[in-house]
Amino acid sequence: MSEAEKTRGQAILKEFQTILALEEEAAAAYLQLAEDCDDAEAGEMLRRIAREEVAHVAIAKELVKLAQGWKAPE
Repeated sequence: MSEAEKTRGQAILKEFQTILALEEEAAAAYLQLAEDCDDAEAGEMLRRIAREEVAHVAIAKELVKLAQGWKAPE
């Protein structure tokens, strides 16, 4: 693997790790908002959004795994 390919792979991994962190933060934020919300309907909507963010976390984790195992084609 060339140095350029290695650097590109590291950059992609870093981006996916950033995405993962952002999705985790979003899930936690929506859940906290739901817990703090006095309106039952709004609280449920916020919990639903939090669940969607948790699904995004799972996807981001898979992307990180893929990037960690990435090898440039020979």
